[in-house]
Amino acid sequence: MADSDRTFEKKLSRMEEISKTLSDPDTDLQKAVSLFEEGMKLASEVDRQLSEIERRVQIVTSRPGESSDGVITEEYNG
Repeated sequence: MADSDRTFEKKLSRMEEISKTLSDPDTDLQKAVSLFEEGMKLASEVDRQLSEIERRVQIVTSRPGESSDGVITEEYNG
């Protein structure tokens, strides 16, 4: 499955599976390292997705003439 085909929820679920496997003392070192690498890649992807979602929410909830951090972006014409 391509990374772009995975939903946010599936990525989180896979990260949970990886965490459980890494917590198992019977997991051999080579598998643990491979799973750790996969988990770090997924964490980066999830973080990127969250940042994109946060930005979209800020755009939707900001008032016209105001940036997402509350700074006035329109000139005063009073």
